[in-house]
Amino acid sequence: MRNRTLLFSTLALGAVALALVFTGRETPPPTTQSYNLVPPELLADLRALEITANEKTVRIERTEKGWVVPSRFNLPVDTDNRLRPFLQALRSAKVLGTLTSDPRRIAKLNFSGNSIRIEAANGKSWSAEFGRTVEDGSGGAVHLLESKDALRTTFTGYLEGDPANWINPVLYVIKREEVRSVKVTFTDGTTVALAREKTGEPLKGNVEPKLAAASEELLNALSVLRAADAIAPNDAEATAALAHPFIVEVTLFSGETITLRMAKAPAGKPGEPPRGWMTVTHSDAAHPMNQLAKQALYTCPPWLAEQVAGSAAELAKRMDPPQDGQDGAPTLQIPEGIR
Repeated sequence: MRNRTLLFSTLALGAVALALVFTGRETPPPTTQSYNLVPPELLADLRALEITANEKTVRIERTEKGWVVPSRFNLPVDTDNRLRPFLQALRSAKVLGTLTSDPRRIAKLNFSGNSIRIEAANGKSWSAEFGRTVEDGSGGAVHLLESKDALRTTFTGYLEGDPANWINPVLYVIKREEVRSVKVTFTDGTTVALAREKTGEPLKGNVEPKLAAASEELLNALSVLRAADAIAPNDAEATAALAHPFIVEVTLFSGETITLRMAKAPAGKPGEPPRGWMTVTHSDAAHPMNQLAKQALYTCPPWLAEQVAGSAAELAKRMDPPQDGQDGAPTLQIPEGIR
């Protein structure tokens, strides 16, 4: 009798322990039918998006000229790499059911301020906080701001709150075969010019081979120009630096000329990456590139700021073979994947 009592007590304690374990876990997916996380009619009539993540907030708006980032001087949004994938993630996200309504469990889902606000042209809006990925890996936990429930969803989109990462960073794209000539003006005022008569011919000029090679490699690196961020067009430090610019003028067989002006800040503390600024203009006064140049100045990625050269000799010296017995061909210090 005593053994039976002990057995029943053990079974009862085991049941209690299992209950405690499962109450600490997320509720399994319900059998109810899933539904859209964001009402499709709002996304079809979208006017603005506001995203907060990692203590930064970005707002993007749809205008007659397309999507822009107001906090970055109404510069165009990176539609292909940022906006389109994000909207696709919102459109495809489904609600699979309720995770919990318990405030204590909601507090464990890492709702730390990351949020999305959607505004439609008709004045309606939708807002939600986003937490961690749920245990079954289906997607993120979501808390609609007008609800007390935390929802299980399939949303897997990336929340980016930095406005700098929402502007279109590509200022221009030049196909190498379209280039007829390139002219480099150094900060000391001297110039180097290379040209060719036909596509497929090498660019030639009355310069030493090492300088010609450095100019060619610089042109290759600048064929797709990307900015790091944007600042006000009247920024005092940048404007003063750009008064003595490093200039690269590229003329195409079509007759168009694209002019890049860059400047570098004085060297900072040891180990600090170089800072630089740039602006791009087009020979056609009506080209959109010129309007963007009026709206903002752009900051250079550190590797690009390093390309600013004070003289032809300085540019050519960068093609010197590695010292101290290091292997490798002479090259400018340009990251892999940029050339």
